[in-house]
Parts: sequence; C-alpha cells; structure tokens
Amino acid sequence: MSVSLAISPALSAQSNRDLADVENQLKAMFDSILSLPDDEHRMEAAAGFTGLVHQTLALDGSFDYPFSLLSKVSKLTSPDRTFRIFTWNIPLYSGINRFYGLIQFPSQPGETARIIELADQPGGDGPLQQEILSQNQWLGAVYFQMVPCRTVHGDHFYTLLGWRGESNLLSTKLIEILTISPSGEVHFGKKVFCEYPAEHPARIILSHSANVTISLRYEEQSIVLEKQWNARRREFTYKREMVWLIVVDRLIPSQPELEGQYEYYIPAGDVMDGFLFRDGCWNFIRDIDARNPLEK
Repeated sequence: MSVSLAISPALSAQSNRDLADVENQLKAMFDSILSLPDDEHRMEAAAGFTGLVHQTLALDGSFDYPFSLLSKVSKLTSPDRTFRIFTWNIPLYSGINRFYGLIQFPSQPGETARIIELADQPGGDGPLQQEILSQNQWLGAVYFQMVPCRTVHGDHFYTLLGWRGESNLLSTKLIEILTISPSGEVHFGKKVFCEYPAEHPARIILSHSANVTISLRYEEQSIVLEKQWNARRREFTYKREMVWLIVVDRLIPSQPELEGQYEYYIPAGDVMDGFLFRDGCWNFIRDIDARNPLEK
C-alpha cells in the first residue's frame, strides 16, 4: 500500500498565503494518518505531516495563527512570547506512541523564522529522571500547561506539564523543564526540584497504570503553611494561604507486592502532593489539601 502525503510546493512560494488553507491541508493529513492500517505507513505519513508543519511555521504570520482545527496538536505559547511549542502523538498498533514536537521562534523582519524539531527517545524512570537532555534526546510528551519561572539569579526557564503514553499498560505524567540558552540552544531538564524523595531530579516522571487517569495541574489552592498546637483550646490551629502550585495525585501500587511495577500504580484517591515555586525552586509539599478553598 502506498501513501501519498507530499508537502505542497506552494508553501515555499508565498509566505503571505492564506494560512487557513494550509491548516485545512494539515487537518486532512493528520486525520488520514489515524486511518492508515499499519505502523509502517503511519510513521511514514507522520514524517510528512511533521515536515508540512515545519514549513507552515516558517511562514509570516504563523506565530500568531491559532491553528484551532488541529485539535489533536497541543499548542503552547510562552507568556513572554519567546517561543511557541507544538507537540502531538501518533498511536501505533504495537501499543506504543510516537511523539513529535516543534519549537517555533517569532521571526524578525527580513529573517526566516527559526524552527527546532524535537527528536523523541524511549522513556524510562531511571537515568532520564536525572539527565539534562538536548533537543535530539527529547523525552517526548504532549504538553498541556506551561508555567514561566525564574532562578534566584533571574534566568528564565519554563515548566511544562505533559502526558506520555508508554504502552497499553503504562502511562506517565511529566513535570519537565525547558531552558533556552542565550545562543538559542534548547535543553530539557533542570535540577530545580527541592526536597523531593528522588535525589536531585532534573524532571519529575510519574509512571502509572494506563487504565487510570491521574491529576496533574497548575492552579491556585489553599494550603496549610503552619500547624500549631493550641494548649488552651486543646486543638491544632492552622495557618492557610492561597498559592499557585502544581498539584498531583499520590501514586501507590494497587497491591503491596506490586511495588516498583509502575504499570500497576494508581492514585491513592484521598492524598495529593504539590510543588510550590519559591526562591527559584519547585519545593515539594506532601499531603496538601487540594479540595477546600480558603474560607473568606
């Protein structure tokens, strides 16, 4: 079976062509990929789709174009408009997912827009939780939220929340760190996670059963900052504060004997943890109350 999803040569001719026409072509290409009957043809077509997206993002006006028809492609723009990141996955019949990503930088007058293509690599919990990765070593994921951050020295970095389907049995949620050097080099991972059980992680990898959904979100929450015993009233008093933090389900094995076999990990249900950004660091907080708002 042959697949013809060639990149339109017209794209390279006029940078001011109607982006809506290109978007319709992209949508048709993506939908056709998911209808292909085997992995070989899906991956071949996915490469063609990626090439067309790359060409499209080089066109004038594309940085501000919403591409809303591409509902299965995540599109996040940094609040400072330094870059835009596109991520998506293609499920394969073998049970795994292939992940694709492009980073788009806004073009300057008279210059061609700079586009970086991200190269996915196999996942894992061990070394990858500690390593700083280049764009060619990307731990592929579909990102759904971005949090801009700064170190204590004022250097910018970006925290990305994402999903990575490893197989029919195993999924992961990621807290990834993206940095862009002054020379424009992109790296993933940064050791900004404080007081976390794993030693000096560069990213947080939360592996769990593919049959369950876990919560991972950045939102405003009421948390207990201080607990003191009131001897006169013979009870604890709590100091609470509204803060923005990353909230995540506590993961546990479904049975004690399955500890370490992450395809059997599920949310604890009534326990959540969090990451609060202070002093240039994501500070790990155990046992947060992510259900009750601060009483007025």
